[in-house]
Amino acid sequence: MQTKKYLVASDIHGSLIALQRTLDIAKEQNVDKIILLGDIFGANATEMVNLLNDFAQKLDIVKGNNDWYFEPENAKFQIYDKLYENINGRLAYLSHGHRLNDMDLAGYGAKIIMIGHVHRPILQVEQGIIFMCPGSIAVPRGGSDKTYAIIDGEYIRIYNLDGEIIDELKY
Repeated sequence: MQTKKYLVASDIHGSLIALQRTLDIAKEQNVDKIILLGDIFGANATEMVNLLNDFAQKLDIVKGNNDWYFEPENAKFQIYDKLYENINGRLAYLSHGHRLNDMDLAGYGAKIIMIGHVHRPILQVEQGIIFMCPGSIAVPRGGSDKTYAIIDGEYIRIYNLDGEIIDELKY
């Protein structure tokens, strides 16, 4: 099976600069898919939609608690409440993370749970399930750097904007 390369980012909170940096990284890394885990849009949503439209075929976006009522006009992409995706042969559950207690995710067979919301990078395994938050590429919390994740081959790696690996996991 040929693996795909994913860029995962979250909590852009309307920053055009952070969104442009995310898309530039996606180009530089030649990713197959861009996953945005919520709290993307802000006051300049029209400009953000225009930037994202160029990547519509590569996008998976889930709504964050700050995106909940946002329905973009002229968007060539969908925004989901939650999403299941096959990530290189493993079922992944994608959510912003503000409502994770709503279901037994392991019961659905998810082997990777990806969330945003906490604004700090998390990469750990609990009971055989990978739990990952890429942090925030715009508004980090808890003393963390601005971060994003790349899933490639057998690795999930979280990077800061200088391209340094903050954390990694072979899965």
